[in-house]
Amino acid sequence: MTALARPLPAATPLRWPLYWLLVLLLALPLWGADARANPLDQLGGGQQQILPAEEAFPLFLERIGEHRLLLTVDVAEGYYLYREKLAFEVRNGGVALTDVAIPEGREKDDPFFGQTTILRGVAQVQLQFDGPVPDDLRLEVAYRGCADIGVCYPPLTADLGLDGQGAIASGVGGGGGGTAGGAEGRLSSLLQDGSAWMILGGFFVAGLLLAFTACLYPMIPILSGLIAGDSQRGSGRALLLSFVYVQSVAITYALAGAAAGLTGRVVQAELQNLWVLGGFSLVLVLMAMAMFGLFTVQMPGVLQNRLDALSRRQKGGRLLGVAVMGMLSALIVGACSGPALIAALSFIGTTGEVGLGALALYVMALGMGLPLLLIGTAAGKWLPRSGAWMDGVRQLFGFVLLGVAIWMIERLLSDAFALALWGLLLIAFAVWVGWRLRGGRPVWRWSGRAVGLAALLWGAAALVGAGTGAHQLSQPLAGLSGESRTELAWVDAHSLDELDALREQAQAEGRPVMLDVTADWCIYCQQLKDRTFPDPGVQAALSDAKLVRVDVTAMDDAERALLEALGVFLPPAIIFYRADGSEARGQRVSGFLGAEEFRQRVDAALNGERGPRG
Repeated sequence: MTALARPLPAATPLRWPLYWLLVLLLALPLWGADARANPLDQLGGGQQQILPAEEAFPLFLERIGEHRLLLTVDVAEGYYLYREKLAFEVRNGGVALTDVAIPEGREKDDPFFGQTTILRGVAQVQLQFDGPVPDDLRLEVAYRGCADIGVCYPPLTADLGLDGQGAIASGVGGGGGGTAGGAEGRLSSLLQDGSAWMILGGFFVAGLLLAFTACLYPMIPILSGLIAGDSQRGSGRALLLSFVYVQSVAITYALAGAAAGLTGRVVQAELQNLWVLGGFSLVLVLMAMAMFGLFTVQMPGVLQNRLDALSRRQKGGRLLGVAVMGMLSALIVGACSGPALIAALSFIGTTGEVGLGALALYVMALGMGLPLLLIGTAAGKWLPRSGAWMDGVRQLFGFVLLGVAIWMIERLLSDAFALALWGLLLIAFAVWVGWRLRGGRPVWRWSGRAVGLAALLWGAAALVGAGTGAHQLSQPLAGLSGESRTELAWVDAHSLDELDALREQAQAEGRPVMLDVTADWCIYCQQLKDRTFPDPGVQAALSDAKLVRVDVTAMDDAERALLEALGVFLPPAIIFYRADGSEARGQRVSGFLGAEEFRQRVDAALNGERGPRG
């Protein structure tokens, strides 16, 4: 047979996913452009584009008497305001509100808040003051509304004056809102005004940067463990498994983000509880036990035969399991806040542009997954195919998966118990290394002894530290020094009423407020607690501020309501209020900041100094 007559090679399992990836990347800009033009048509709704807040709810403030003002909200057709969400605060002028007369409105069985009262059309609110209203008065109005098609805006605030000058921003119900600054603000502006290619590039880079943060580190051993446990190895097979894992993560991020933007509830946060984290940790432990060869999972015969047949058709057929692990990783491991995530969720919630917002999250997740793709492919290339070495590699990954399991669950455990678990794991690893390399070449044997001795000493120190008050595995003997780090003096708020009371108290005392929205399961929250807040410079900058903490670990109804009122999707969120009670616009913190950058942010927010924004 001549070269011209030679038949084309059969398509490998890897080739088709790469074809589809190429088609998808070429189609993304077109999809993004269509989603911007009319996103709801992409969902089959055929509705008009959601109006910006200032067009859906234009506000006008005018004087109708020496002591009275009239606020008019001309609610657009097809939209409505929540009557009970209206709140007012006088920013300056030396007068106080004594009475607010809001129209009665009409009852509505709302899909978001249940039976509630709404306002439609032209709503006029009469405001009575205890003295003559000055011409330079500034009134802050907090409100929230929805479109009839089922899209709701986040909590909004408007800063209004009698001169007709004002500003509207997403922000805090009952308090000063704030437009996003820095990275979050730039990404929000990019979504609003950028071209499809600019949006894709910006969010891809944001995801790539996010991949090198502590929140995503556990995905590396999870994917590597899946590849190490596969019976077929090689760079092509590893690339296929890595591709499936990354695509599963990206699609899950996009779908979960779209739902979160429209409902205000982030499914990742809802899953951060003992049962879910414990169940996922148990899965990782079982995977580790299988790596050690301690058991083989057996299923009923009929199901086993069907899966075996499916596996043969898939040439190794772990694709479904890898996809499921990618989905679980996105939902459970990837519950981390950050500028890109918050910008996309806020954009979806404010505009209802589900297609573009979900596309941005999908591309962001692809950026996060690029290092995983490279690492997974390299693992498949360099891992031995069979034999004693491969058994050792599998067992090594078993220890790594046990470490990820402890990392997942330690957020819900006491520091002492978590440190003890790390100590036991390190000691077990030391024993394994000594046993595994006992009969190898001298260089391996002595290297193994050195590594095993280091792990043994570290594990023993961790066990000692668990009983002496240590907090971190990196400093297990800190409790023996007799020195204790200085903790910030927090005041806890469990409801919006408690938060408002603390803010009013601080305002009466002439003190600024720093509000920390945190959770035990939030990785960036723990980094702020361990690395940023103990810094002497940060503590000095906050010496005059009232420090209020909102803990949403349980994610119960009261905590969800508080997050909604604050306009926060995921912790951590640091919100600054000046001494006059207004929020420092553009200075919210989403994600982790180091001590020096955080100190500059505090100075910029509370003292008006120029500092970093993002």
